Amino acid sequence: MNAHAAVGEDAAPGRRARIAWLLRVNRLLAEERPLRSLSAFAAAFHGGAYDRDVSASTVSRWETGRKPVPWPAVRRYEELLGLPRNLLTATARTVWRYWAPGPVLDVDPGGVPARPVEDLLEQAVSDDVMTGDDWDQLVDGLCARPDVVLMPSGTWSRLAERLVEEMVIADDLPWMLRFESLNRLLNHRRGGRTVIAVCGAMAAERARLTATEIVCALDNCGHPDAADLVLGELTQPSGLLAHRGAVMACFRKVNYRHFDEMQLRTLVRVVRDSTGAGPLGDQIEPLRRHLSTVHPEYAHMVLGRSGRATLPGRSAVRHTDVFAQDARAPMAVAVCRVAACLGAVESDRVCHPPVPTALINEALTSPLFDVRLYAAFLLAATPYRPVLADALAAELIRPMAVRQEELAIPLLEALRVLGDHRHRGLLQRLAVSPGVPRVVAYAAVRGLGHVAADHAAGAFLRDAVAHHHAAWLSDRDPTTAATLESLVYALGMASRDDLLTAIAAEPGSLPAARTAAAWWLSIPGHRRASALL
Repeated sequence: MNAHAAVGEDAAPGRRARIAWLLRVNRLLAEERPLRSLSAFAAAFHGGAYDRDVSASTVSRWETGRKPVPWPAVRRYEELLGLPRNLLTATARTVWRYWAPGPVLDVDPGGVPARPVEDLLEQAVSDDVMTGDDWDQLVDGLCARPDVVLMPSGTWSRLAERLVEEMVIADDLPWMLRFESLNRLLNHRRGGRTVIAVCGAMAAERARLTATEIVCALDNCGHPDAADLVLGELTQPSGLLAHRGAVMACFRKVNYRHFDEMQLRTLVRVVRDSTGAGPLGDQIEPLRRHLSTVHPEYAHMVLGRSGRATLPGRSAVRHTDVFAQDARAPMAVAVCRVAACLGAVESDRVCHPPVPTALINEALTSPLFDVRLYAAFLLAATPYRPVLADALAAELIRPMAVRQEELAIPLLEALRVLGDHRHRGLLQRLAVSPGVPRVVAYAAVRGLGHVAADHAAGAFLRDAVAHHHAAWLSDRDPTTAATLESLVYALGMASRDDLLTAIAAEPGSLPAARTAAAWWLSIPGHRRASALL
C-alpha cells in the first residue's frame, strides 16, 4: 500500500491514516477491555485469519499509519474484537480504492477463502441465495486469475447482471460488499469489458431508479469503454439519474486522465452548458470547479471570462476540498456540535482529533457527494456510530436547519448512512410536514429507504405517496416527481409488494413511479432475498 501522508487537524487524512484510525478506534473502544491494551491485543493476535505472531510495535505501526496493514490482519481485527464479518475489511477496501491515486484491481484477498471459486461461481449463476461475503470471496478468486475463461459464453454477463441487480437493492454492509466486488470486476483483465457493457445496459433502462450508482461506479474503471459510456450519458442521457451518475463519475475520471483530448473538450462543453438545476443537479457546480483546477487551460470556458463560478463562497474543488467556512457559518457550528459528542464514547486512551473531526467535516461540508458518503461510511464502522447519528438528528430538530437547504441536506445524507430505527420518525415528519422545503423533504424520503426500512413502515409510505402525488398533480414540480420515485424505492426496500402492485396498476400515478414499481415487482425473489445478506 502506498500511503498518502498523515495530515494535521485542518487537512483531510490520507487513505492509510484513515484505515489506521479505523483499526485503532475500534480496538481502543472495544467491549472486551483487556483487548484495549496494545500488548494484550498483540499477544492474542495469532490465529484465525492471521497465522503469524505480531509484536506490540507492529500493531502500533499499523494503527499509526507508519506501516501498511495486510488485509488478513484487518480480518483478524474483526475476529478478535467480535465485530460483524466484513465490517472493517469492506470499509477499509472501500476507503483504499476511493482514495487511490489510480484505478485499483484488488488481488490481495482478505483471508483464506472458505469455499472454492468454482462452487461460488456455480452458486452465483443459479437461483440460490448469494450473500455479500459470497460475492466478496468469488470476486477475490476471479481477480486472482486475470486470464480466467468462464464457460459457457455469457457467464460474465450473467454474473455482472445479478451482482448489479442485487447491489442496487442492498443497503449498508451488503451494499458495500457488492459495490466493491463490482469495482474489482470492472477492472478485470478479461471480464471487465463485458461488465462495463452490462452496467451501461442496466443504467439505460427506463425503470432504473438506481442508474446513478451504476454509472458512477465506472469512475474507477480505466477501460476506454467506460469513458465512452460516461460521456454518452452526459451528452445524450438515458435519464436524469443516469446523467447525475455520469457527472459524479467525471471527478475521478478527470483525475485519472481517462478522457482523451477530444472527449475532454466535449466534457467541458457539456459542463459549461449544464444548468445544475433541480434536485439532481447538485454536482454540476463542483465539477465545474474541479475541471478548472485539474485543467486550468479550460477554466475560462467552464467558469466564464471572470474565472468565477456562479455560487459564491466555495473554494476550488480538489479531491479533498470542502466548502469555505467561517465562524459565522451555521454548518461550521453544526460540525463543532456533532464533533463534540464524541467525548461521550471515548475512553481515556482515545484522543479523537484530528481524524474523526476531519471526517465529520467531510461528511457534512464537502461539495462532492462521494466524499461525503465515504466519510460517513468510515464513521459508521466505529463505535461512534449511534452517538453521531443522535447528534445529526439533534441538529435536524432545530427549526433553522430544516429551513436552510444547504444545512439540512448534508445532515440528512449523513443520517441516511449512520441512522437506525430510532431516527425513522424524524425522517417521516420531514418527509410530509407542511413548510418543509421540497428538496429537504426529498432528502428525507431518500433516507426512508435505508434507515431501518421494514414492512411495518408501509402505512406511512402509503400516506406519503398520496401526499406527494396530490402535490405533483397540482404543480408537476420535478422535485416532487423525484420524491415520488424515491418513495417507490422505499416501498421496495420495505418489501411492500402490495403497495407496489397498487401503484403499478393505478393509471393516474406518475408514469415514472408506475414503471419503477413494476421494476421492483419483476426482481426475482432469490435476488431480493440475497440483497439483504
